[in-house]
Amino acid sequence: MMRKTPLYTKDFLLHCFSYLIMAVSFYLLLPTLPTFVTDVLGENKDKVGYIIGIYALSALLVRPISGYLFDKYGRRKLFLISMLLYAVVMASYGLAASFGFLLFLRLINGGVWGVVTTGGGTITSDIVPEGRRGEGIGIFGLSMTLSMAVGPLIGLQILKESGSYSVLFVTAGVLCLIAVGMSFMVNHPAIGNRQNKLEWANVFEPKVLKVSLVMLFLAFPFAGVMSFITLFAKELSLESTGLFFLIYAAGVSIIRPLTGKMMDKKGPGFVMVLSFAGTISGLVLLSQSEEIYGFLIAAFVLGLGNGIVMPTLQTMVINMVRPHKRGVATSTFFSSIDLGIGIGAFLLGNIAEIFSLSQMYLFCAFITVIPMVLFFGITLKDYKKKIEILTAATNV
Repeated sequence: MMRKTPLYTKDFLLHCFSYLIMAVSFYLLLPTLPTFVTDVLGENKDKVGYIIGIYALSALLVRPISGYLFDKYGRRKLFLISMLLYAVVMASYGLAASFGFLLFLRLINGGVWGVVTTGGGTITSDIVPEGRRGEGIGIFGLSMTLSMAVGPLIGLQILKESGSYSVLFVTAGVLCLIAVGMSFMVNHPAIGNRQNKLEWANVFEPKVLKVSLVMLFLAFPFAGVMSFITLFAKELSLESTGLFFLIYAAGVSIIRPLTGKMMDKKGPGFVMVLSFAGTISGLVLLSQSEEIYGFLIAAFVLGLGNGIVMPTLQTMVINMVRPHKRGVATSTFFSSIDLGIGIGAFLLGNIAEIFSLSQMYLFCAFITVIPMVLFFGITLKDYKKKIEILTAATNV
């Protein structure tokens, strides 16, 4: 009986934990920046869409070149430098005394985030065994999931105990520095190709375009949930934003390890059926929520649906390219997330301002039908065809 290639190595665990701590710093601000904008800076709630949108679009601009640099020069130095810069910017939020300066910080922060997350995803695909890639990427994704549960709770508790946004922002910066220290101890695989020229083929991977388009549309509802859930809870007179994230993360944590293994054994079709069903159902439930129980049930169902999306589609992307193209493939994939969140945050902020937050979430449910049709009508067939071609070429 053949032994499984080990997944839980020292490098894999250190990489996951450092990414977890870095992501906690990100999620500290998720439920607190919207209230900072409305209560401290005195802006309308449509401005919340701007601080989320400019962050995502900034990351989008940086990702293509960062994917190229990771493939050309390797992973370690660029990843560690970007993590350190991220820590500095996070601590600098305490200097934001105007909405204009906050937007500037979000612009810089988004760009650095684009480099960090591109590197984190690429390094994960290098470290995990090929035969356990779906499982490994799913487990790595739990770093973000757990941070999604812990981060908002910590952020809200810091504000409750200290009443100070400055303490919140400094805490975020310190957590990032701890993450940098842990990343220094990871033995990053030496993958790079100095012959790579700065050209279109090395900053954008067309092979993964159809998968990335599905992710782009699925990022719309994600932007709506993450950007406006604090304000929606406030509108419903619920003091449960932290609990929403905790229940949401519980749903993701339950489903991700299972779907990663199913993806490796059965392929992406079946697990994506579950994903679309959960996402659409969760958004409808959220739009109809008027009290705490419906609000939290919607969080759990959304967690089940959204927990499948990222590791499944990211594994598809990695499976479609050779190792020296993983950086650009990852950047292309994550760029679609940034673009979807950026456009979604701007668009949904205006819909919420004109209509209501509950109607905005119902609109998100209808939008999710588009990537569902695209995935099962075009993307899945394209994926299977390209996997066959790549496998045949590898075996020659």
